[in-house]
Amino acid sequence: MLKIFKIKKEECWLALTALLVIAALNILVVIEYYPVLSQFSDDYHALARDTFHISGFDAWTYSILSKWHVWEFNIYRHPLLAVFLLIPAIINQGLMAITGINCAIFIMAVFETFFGFYSAIFLYRIFREVIGISRTDSNLLTLFFFSFAFIILTVMVPDHFNMSMCMLLICLYIAGRKMDRERLMTAWQTVLLFLFTAGVSLNNGIKIFLAALFTNGKKFFCPRFFLLAVIFPSILVFGIASFEFHIWSEPLQKQAQEVVKKQDQFLRDSIFQAVAKQNPQMDSAALQQKTIRVIKQFAYEKYVRNHANPKIGSPLSKTGFMAWTDASTDRWRSIVENLFGESLQLHKSNLLQDIIKDTRPMIVSYDKDYHYWIEALIVVLFAAGVFFARRSRFFWLAFSWFAFDMVIFLVLGFGINELYIMTSQWAFIIPIAIGFLLKGTQRWLHVLLQGIIGALALYLITYNGGLILHFLSIGRC
Repeated sequence: MLKIFKIKKEECWLALTALLVIAALNILVVIEYYPVLSQFSDDYHALARDTFHISGFDAWTYSILSKWHVWEFNIYRHPLLAVFLLIPAIINQGLMAITGINCAIFIMAVFETFFGFYSAIFLYRIFREVIGISRTDSNLLTLFFFSFAFIILTVMVPDHFNMSMCMLLICLYIAGRKMDRERLMTAWQTVLLFLFTAGVSLNNGIKIFLAALFTNGKKFFCPRFFLLAVIFPSILVFGIASFEFHIWSEPLQKQAQEVVKKQDQFLRDSIFQAVAKQNPQMDSAALQQKTIRVIKQFAYEKYVRNHANPKIGSPLSKTGFMAWTDASTDRWRSIVENLFGESLQLHKSNLLQDIIKDTRPMIVSYDKDYHYWIEALIVVLFAAGVFFARRSRFFWLAFSWFAFDMVIFLVLGFGINELYIMTSQWAFIIPIAIGFLLKGTQRWLHVLLQGIIGALALYLITYNGGLILHFLSIGRC
């Protein structure tokens, strides 16, 4: 299986270009954050959280590499991420002892370059070997995909999305090749892909099972395969996540709860003292009752402030994972401005701001109408590609992934307030669909489509790249 990572002769120029560009993007991030994030800190997680600032991306991989704490994120959503980073974290400890600086930002830059590089390689191979289009069209569509705003960002920020994107594209490539050769995905391949993909981000594990289902057909439900390839890895990942939670996360959560409890008691005592000072004639029981009324008033005002926040929608439920849902946010505007908007073309207003840390509202509009025309053109090309790909089983596998994400994001509203940061998990469906469009057209129409896609890619690279460089240059001022 490791042979698939060998670069083929026809991929050399693409590989060199991808390596240089992605490495350069990561160097920019290192330069931006080196002065602060190369330091030692007793609470490096807080330092990274408060310092790193590119849209809604998180930098807790830096804190994991600096001090291997799996409690810095939701373990059940990313069950094996800390496990995957254990050896790099040990390496960083050695480098810190030798160099006297925290090398987490350098290690993550290498990781991001590696995963971004192979994302480009495997996407190209999907075009070339699975869809079966020319080298020119494959290179063009690979360039087009990597011109999307939040794909450029994904390959340069220290979040988990780049790892997920690479693993998903590897899975698509393997499934596509097996479909072409009429072979089955084996249990061990499915387990391996599931562990790496679901281990980084749990919801993407479903996509591995969908790949096995589309590839193997009815044989997916064979008791032996289903037990080994679906039930066993699911139990294993859940078991590891539970072990991590109870060993590392739960004790630290209890410590944090104790701190909050002490803070609440201090606040209660302070309010009691203030009430007693203002009402010296009251007895102890009356003071307690008035203190409780004041505390309830504070709690109510906080509730009103939180629910009046236009950045936070109303959840479908307040318990468990459903607390992350959103039932009230305008879906149409989210699709226009975020899903097919910010994901592909950055908004100049509130450029790369975080809706939590900054003043960025959930929905930002473009300042010029032509942005919407470009967005509409991409959607039309995508829709035309879906029509031309309608007889491809491989395409419907990729589209099932897209549909699954849309149910998660748009129906349930998971992460809808920052929909664009998940671009790398679904947006490859756009160039894949357009690949079938190019495959199904000939002569002058094919040349016209090549020109349109090339012009779009050139525009997006220039526009998005310029804004990203401008944002980083402002950060260094």
